[in-house]
Amino acid sequence: MNEKWIVERAEREGGRLWLYVNDAPVSLARVTPKRHMLVDSDALAFAYILETDDRFLYVMIPKPWWPELKAALDAKEPVWLRCGERTLELEQFHDELSYLLENIRGNANYGEALERAVQEMFFTG
Repeated sequence: MNEKWIVERAEREGGRLWLYVNDAPVSLARVTPKRHMLVDSDALAFAYILETDDRFLYVMIPKPWWPELKAALDAKEPVWLRCGERTLELEQFHDELSYLLENIRGNANYGEALERAVQEMFFTG
């Protein structure tokens, strides 16, 4: 069984980007970063994969939080997930995001809306 955790808030603080999720059905103490990301073209979201012994969990980062992603990427700030008092570093986040961004850039296979949104946020200006 796979589950999606939607990032409810993102903020840069203390040299890190913090992604906040609420009501995680699994404690962060029981998950391991998979060090891999996917994209949900329909939802205009990036998905960082976590795993437990029996499932994958997708940390969904929707478009409203992309400005913080870009700023953290540009500043090379590590990305951390927070749920309540628990925290977890999302290892290899920048490498995975950079790889996805380059693949999406100019690639209609990801859908026109996602391609345009990525271009406008990460490659323009």
